[in-house]
Amino acid sequence: MSDQYDSETSKHYAAYRPPIHGKILEHALRETSQTTFNLGLDIGCGTGVSTEVLRQHCANVVGIDPSIDMLTKAQRQTGVSFAQGKGECIPLGAKSVDIVTFAGSLSYANKSLVVSELLRVCRPNAFIVAYDFKVMLSEFLDRLGAQLPPTSSQYNHAENFTGFNDLYELKVYDGDITIEMSAKQLSHVLFSSTKYYKVLVERFGADDTFMKVVEALGEDETHHVKVETYYSTYQVKA
Repeated sequence: MSDQYDSETSKHYAAYRPPIHGKILEHALRETSQTTFNLGLDIGCGTGVSTEVLRQHCANVVGIDPSIDMLTKAQRQTGVSFAQGKGECIPLGAKSVDIVTFAGSLSYANKSLVVSELLRVCRPNAFIVAYDFKVMLSEFLDRLGAQLPPTSSQYNHAENFTGFNDLYELKVYDGDITIEMSAKQLSHVLFSSTKYYKVLVERFGADDTFMKVVEALGEDETHHVKVETYYSTYQVKA
């Protein structure tokens, strides 16, 4: 059942991602001394949405993720390659990377091991950007008559590298933005999360669940969705 959920949610993850990654990364790169790079590394790339965004600032980008299912859904394009891997064991050579991004993946990592690997693969003065966001969906779940069960989570959207002496901290930031989404786009966002996927299947049944949710949200409606954003920027000390 877990594999089934992973497969279904990854389809929706690939079908639509709100244009949040690009907005955050563009803002974060204002804190660096440059906005274009030779080789970029996207750690925890998922289906490659964040990798494509990083590619806009790099000649070449490598996206790594531990999930083969996610990587198989990533779109291939010039200057972008993908490999199975994680931040604690990066499949790249020493002193090769100019910028590294973590888009919602740092909270899952062993930061001490990750920093050791970053110091190995990064060139002197390379930049590191850890960023994340939280799409505020509770009002839409209420409209759909669905409710998440009470849970406790150790996930931290604002996870960063503060306190690691080998990295020079440039800025730590949080703020809100609003994104317009159609009912179908919003449904893709809901179904890309396993926890929302499960409660919506319970609420609407297993048959045509997605289209039932689209209809319940109003097929022709435009929704204004609040998004909490977080980023932190660093530079590897020479």
